[in-house]
Amino acid sequence: MDPKADGITLEPDPVWDDRYETERARVEDASDSRLLDVFHVGSTAIPGVPGKPVLDVMPIYAEYEGMRTAADRLVTDGFDRERDDDTIVLVRRDDDHVVAVRIHTTDAEQWRPILVFRDYLTDDPDARAEYARVKREAADAHADDMEAYTDAKFEVVRSLTERAREAGYEERLPEFA
Repeated sequence: MDPKADGITLEPDPVWDDRYETERARVEDASDSRLLDVFHVGSTAIPGVPGKPVLDVMPIYAEYEGMRTAADRLVTDGFDRERDDDTIVLVRRDDDHVVAVRIHTTDAEQWRPILVFRDYLTDDPDARAEYARVKREAADAHADDMEAYTDAKFEVVRSLTERAREAGYEERLPEFA
């Protein structure tokens, strides 16, 4: 992996799937029966898309206490708590990458567009290429400013998510009873 000055990489790295499986197992070990599913999201989950060396893991729980219990256990396993409200965000920084665990309950709306976007880009090579192009342009223009890099991608993420909804990807989301 060849990170730029602030950690933005220009090429995908096939190691992410193995790292995800390791982190998925860690989340499962920290969880009880209230864990409904764990998803690999973000750029490292989409084949052929460049990204920062950040593994995004998104567990979904039946209710808030289940996610709180798992979060507490993950903190004792080396994660730092960066956000703790309706979504809990935990981060662990390793030597060559970061693991971000964004924990939601089924009734939170934030997880739905994330999966819609991921699934659409995974399936649609033109959308994937468009997003990859915008990410590379953003990385070139904002290598020293992560906030500006993220802002530069906002419109294409919004547009691609809307196209995914129009293509019926919201109807493909998992139904958690």
